[in-house]
Amino acid sequence: MNEMELTTLKKRLEDHEKRIADLENHIKHKKETTIALSETNRDINKLATKLEVSADKFHEIYDVENETITILKFVGDKDKEKTQNIALLTLLGYKYFFNREEILSQEMRRNVAENGIALNNFATYLNELAPSLVRRKGEMKSPKTTYRLTVFGESKAKELLKSIIKG
Repeated sequence: MNEMELTTLKKRLEDHEKRIADLENHIKHKKETTIALSETNRDINKLATKLEVSADKFHEIYDVENETITILKFVGDKDKEKTQNIALLTLLGYKYFFNREEILSQEMRRNVAENGIALNNFATYLNELAPSLVRRKGEMKSPKTTYRLTVFGESKAKELLKSIIKG
């Protein structure tokens, strides 16, 4: 073999090694995702049992895609009530689907906007939920502000979820 053939062979071998490493990483990630999904399903099934509803009904309210949740169904007469209900449902969804206790306010804001509700008083409406239903961490109106449900807030969100599913 001459120098040119050896260089070409080395390059092809390196390409093969790179593809194998990529495939191994993909398989590893897929296993981790499968484990996480089975834990999520267990949490969702527990919640469904507790609320005495079918776990399949959750997908009428939550659109779960990758690691993002979008609220599809909610209740409320005025923008204030709708905004607050979407915020509670969003926090509950992230807690049970992804085991995430704290959510950025931007994520709740996105859910409110995607449901066609004006964001004019979003921070005010959310602030009215604190401190009894949600806890705020960070400055108001900051993009880094996070929220989490209190015990009472989780209970209220579960009742809201149950009423939407049964209603």
